[in-house]
Amino acid sequence: MNSAQPSDDAGTSGQIQVLPSQQQQQPPQHHHNAIDDMLNEEAVEEGDQAIECAEEADNKHRSELEASQNVLTNRTNNNADGLGLDHTNTLSSPPSYDQTFGNRLRCHGKIMRHHGNSKVTNSELFFDLVFVYAISSISEAMVEHLTWQVVLQSLLITLAVWWAWVFSAWVFNWFNPDSYLVRLLLLSLMLVNLILSAAIHGAFDDQSLLFAGMYVLIQVGRNLAVVIALHGHKLQKNFFRLTFWFVISGILWIVGGAIGGTTRNVLWTVAIVLEYVSAATGFYTPGLGRSLTTDWEIHGGHLAERCSLFIIIALGESIVVTGEAFREHIHDPAVVGMFIVSFLGAAAMWWIYFHTASTEAIDYIERSNNPGKMGRIAYTYIHTLMVIGIIWCAVADRISMEAPHEVPHHENEHGSGMIKVAVTIGGPALFVLGHALFRRAFCSRVSWAHWITIVAFICATPIGIFCPLWATALTTTVILLLLAFYESYFRCKILPAVSHQQVHEEV
Repeated sequence: MNSAQPSDDAGTSGQIQVLPSQQQQQPPQHHHNAIDDMLNEEAVEEGDQAIECAEEADNKHRSELEASQNVLTNRTNNNADGLGLDHTNTLSSPPSYDQTFGNRLRCHGKIMRHHGNSKVTNSELFFDLVFVYAISSISEAMVEHLTWQVVLQSLLITLAVWWAWVFSAWVFNWFNPDSYLVRLLLLSLMLVNLILSAAIHGAFDDQSLLFAGMYVLIQVGRNLAVVIALHGHKLQKNFFRLTFWFVISGILWIVGGAIGGTTRNVLWTVAIVLEYVSAATGFYTPGLGRSLTTDWEIHGGHLAERCSLFIIIALGESIVVTGEAFREHIHDPAVVGMFIVSFLGAAAMWWIYFHTASTEAIDYIERSNNPGKMGRIAYTYIHTLMVIGIIWCAVADRISMEAPHEVPHHENEHGSGMIKVAVTIGGPALFVLGHALFRRAFCSRVSWAHWITIVAFICATPIGIFCPLWATALTTTVILLLLAFYESYFRCKILPAVSHQQVHEEV
């Protein structure tokens, strides 16, 4: 936008007269570009200088531009709407650092991502390393004391750890991890997450309050920092809503951790259910209402890549577990066989996720008009099932390598045999179920192969009860390999043929 165009329009309508001094200094052009480029690091310094010059010019011409303010404001707002930026200021009233703390912080701190920059940074990968330890702690706790109670407790801990990670992934979707301020926030969250991970083993014992306190500090502290950074930004309301709900659930976490016992278990269960339900309902908050998925303007490709990397982290735990067990029993032929079976199972899950769905999902969410919807359903919720399934598979690999000849029906003391069967078969079944729902989120085609695979796992339950653990592990691995083979065949042979036939019919 320049001052010549308003001058021509004013001459035609007879409503606005633009002064020569305004044409020479053109403060509106600098102000508008400063707002448009607020999220562009390369334009911040130039924008700052332009704003200072424009503010001096505006003080001289404020009275002369009162008649043209409404017209110029409407044009500026239309341009700002296209960028999704706030446009409370006008061309004749440039943004002042004294007026908008959020703009000043975002400009000088360079904390916002560039438009179109969805690359995962090294800082984010470094942040994810903490969760390698968290997942390892969960699986070790299950292996040491494999009871129904421990399985349920580990499930609750897994939901909490995933929730802490995925909401951090959403935050860094908007913020630039290469900024010093954002890096400080990221490193602070890493430290707190590390303490939380260390407290997982005693989360339902003498370290309940420590675990609860670290979890609440992560969720509430991160959201408060974002609320401050987004001052004056339209996304700030969304994080007000998040802070409100996490404060409510945080009270339950802290009180439960302080009391302990059965009361703690009930309060923590209510808290985690409350958090998951609040996200599904748009974090409805009195006075602010609920947020819509269209309010969450995200870099879809960035969130998709972040979640796929977390799947890699979870699969890495299975690799570590099998490698450690193999090292301890390297001369046992049965363990060597189970080592190969476990590796093939992990490779099959990797193949199913990355070879047949990951790329298509990234393409879909990047083209979507409502990426926030898929980000919430497919990545925030559905990925939870796959993560739980992979962790259970890692536990199943460990117990099957430690006692490959054990028959659950004969060793069913205190129900331990049935628990091993449930984990060994339930782990891959949960992964396949999550992957089927994930595929359905971006593809209209119903994946019958996935549902048949789930039925096959259910039918394999008698094998798990009356056969040795090595036979059950081998059966689940073969089923996963068959699904991976079929999905690859479908993608390479059937799908291109169907697409070619549809094109031929249209022609």
